[in-house]
Amino acid sequence: MTEQEHPVKDFYLFLDCDDTLYRDDWKVALSLTKKINDYTTNVLKLPDGKAYELYKKYGTCLRGLQVEGLGVGRPEFDTEDMLFQIHDQLPITESILPNADLNAMLKRIDLERVSPCVFTASIQEHATRCLQALGIYESFIVKNQFPIIDVRSVNFYTKHDIEALEFARKIVKCPTVPDYSNRCILVDDSQTNIRVAKQAGWQTVLVGHKTRDGKSQLDFEYADHVIDTVAELEGILPHLFKSKGSDDEDEEEKKEEEDANH
Repeated sequence: MTEQEHPVKDFYLFLDCDDTLYRDDWKVALSLTKKINDYTTNVLKLPDGKAYELYKKYGTCLRGLQVEGLGVGRPEFDTEDMLFQIHDQLPITESILPNADLNAMLKRIDLERVSPCVFTASIQEHATRCLQALGIYESFIVKNQFPIIDVRSVNFYTKHDIEALEFARKIVKCPTVPDYSNRCILVDDSQTNIRVAKQAGWQTVLVGHKTRDGKSQLDFEYADHVIDTVAELEGILPHLFKSKGSDDEDEEEKKEEEDANH
């Protein structure tokens, strides 16, 4: 693609998917944790709980398996099979409901100045199902051709690794000369992800006042902002959004009404 097709933006907004764009009391996360544990104990014969230990240390269990050489190279271990098995039949539609307010907020992002994307440690298929359940996949991702940056896109690094951030920046064509690190904004529920991004010079927004085990995140030193849900994003970063009731927003609503009537 030419430079004209990727004009430099003022800001690059990286939105995590799970437990960030939606909050479901970790129902999907707990189901995913169980499926990963079942896979690693039944297929790879690892001890119970080892998968979660690897996840906490490396950002994903798969990354931990790769780094520590657990299962990798065995004939019974296949990366894509593992990714399919652990993401299949999760309770997404039961746990994640359409969110019209989120949809409206995302439509108010000022796309003249901001380049948004979804940046997930999961796989694209899983993120797509979550975004479809939220009711934002077609209207936000497909319509604007925004990328879903998944674990494959970053060569199986995780947001615990600076390499993942560098891959993500390349995907959205964020300039490196001059260095636009401080124009990158990570919105994520993981303290480690937020810390790594902050140390890389990014702006950071931590989602969730409490961790999964109930500990407060309000004073986390690497977060520029801590919000309870992503719905608060517009309030803390108003410069990323068009004002409510702006001419652009009115035109967008009129166009959608016309499209719906045809």
